[in-house]
Amino acid sequence: MARNRLLLLTPPLLQPNCPYPATMHLTGFLEERGFDVHQRDLSVKVALDVLREYGGEEIEEFIEILQGPLPVEAKRGASGIMDELAMWIRDNVDPDFGFSRYAERIAVAVDDFGEVERRVRRRGVMDRPLERHLKSAMDEVRPTVVGVTCPFPGTLVAAFKIARWVRRNHPDVRLVLGGGYVSTELREMTDRRPYRYFDDFILDEGYAPLAKMLKPRTKICADDVPSFVKPSYRGIDMSEYFDVVETDNFVTNLWNSGRWHRLIMARGCYWRKCAFCDVRLPYIGCFRMPEAAEVVDAMQELGTQFHFVDEAMPPSLIEGVCREILKRGFECEWWGNIRFDAAFTPELVKLMAKAGCIAVTGGLECADDRLLKLMNKGITCASAKRVLKRFRSAEIAVHAYLMYAFPTQTEAEALGALDFVRGLFAENLVQSAFWHRFALTVHSPVAKDPAAFGISVRNPPPAPTRPKGAGVFARNELAFDEPGAPDWERIGRILRVALYNFQQGRGLDKPASYWSRRVKTVISCDSVQGNLL
Repeated sequence: MARNRLLLLTPPLLQPNCPYPATMHLTGFLEERGFDVHQRDLSVKVALDVLREYGGEEIEEFIEILQGPLPVEAKRGASGIMDELAMWIRDNVDPDFGFSRYAERIAVAVDDFGEVERRVRRRGVMDRPLERHLKSAMDEVRPTVVGVTCPFPGTLVAAFKIARWVRRNHPDVRLVLGGGYVSTELREMTDRRPYRYFDDFILDEGYAPLAKMLKPRTKICADDVPSFVKPSYRGIDMSEYFDVVETDNFVTNLWNSGRWHRLIMARGCYWRKCAFCDVRLPYIGCFRMPEAAEVVDAMQELGTQFHFVDEAMPPSLIEGVCREILKRGFECEWWGNIRFDAAFTPELVKLMAKAGCIAVTGGLECADDRLLKLMNKGITCASAKRVLKRFRSAEIAVHAYLMYAFPTQTEAEALGALDFVRGLFAENLVQSAFWHRFALTVHSPVAKDPAAFGISVRNPPPAPTRPKGAGVFARNELAFDEPGAPDWERIGRILRVALYNFQQGRGLDKPASYWSRRVKTVISCDSVQGNLL
């Protein structure tokens, strides 16, 4: 019996500055156990080909600038040219195109696979380069199994385009789809039409399921997967990646610039109690923490720049990793997601800075004590501010995730949160932030007991007549009703416009009432945010 060979693919389009880590971790795990596994990042290859096709010969100079070692500030001009080209492509050729997403709107809240299938069949700017690189990878690797990761809505259409091409040209190859989007959105899928494209759908971590596909008699199960998985970059060409510098803000640029090796320090979340979060899903609820030495071993093998993409890095493990870095004299820089937890003592934060930490990201959510308690965040505004002061003292930059429209939140509380956030910027306690509107997801504590949060889940509308085999496709975000809720469209504009100005160093002396008066409901955020002050 011939040995199975796996090809793992990352579909377009994702951030082009460094590879999405899913296939690297899967490849590392399977390689270490002797499986024949290969990987290709089609996202960056397709993005480059589209830019070259529509940008002409002169675009090559700008690509080289963005791929090169110049400092971020020197890349603003070239990034602007790329943004203009992407906008021209959207306006004149393919409205679905974007640097880090494709046809995202169709996948964000789609329950009918027919809508996705229509986009899959429709040709767009990425089809020819996608098929060209796909053919090259298939000819080179000759896999028996193709696994595609779909981490976000913006990769869904491309993932099914990949499957459609492979199905037509290599009908004997087994096709598998997994990733974050699949694990959250497709858990209740009853529609049979997606099985025209993929033979299998993997929920949650793919380590053990892929091992069993490649070697059916293997005894590997989820418990056999180590707490820390060292990624493999074999098959990934880091020289292809390019920066897209959208702002002068150092922290904001971390997501779009730099060749970060993305690692997971600990799996799951050590807190896993937040009412808005998918705590019932394994990627949040199953917490496992490795030895610090394992993490630093991998860091030393991979490079010197790291982005830890944990749900929240545990303070105790961070301390161990920092001490291990310093003990080995390993010079590196890293950043990642945390909770603004009191466990980040002044001593720990100083240790982090000494060990190469340059920034942290974390959730302040609604920035109101009543709401933080209601959502079981485990922090208060005062306790979070004390932690932020420690990071400022250590010269570690901070990005804050903010939330509005959480159930029972009032307009006064939202504007009070805006004043609190303004104060943080005025004291240089945060340098970057983003307001997210609350979304009710199926696997959250709020969805489990909506009445406790003053809301009722809306019954889905009657399903339209669908073809044979059709059923539920994606289901994650739930519509809900909240009696007496404020006008969150208007308030959201106020929050976003004010925050935009705060990040430019403007309006830091203006109270929330100022922004409430300035922002009119008839004016879009995009049209006013640059000229309010």
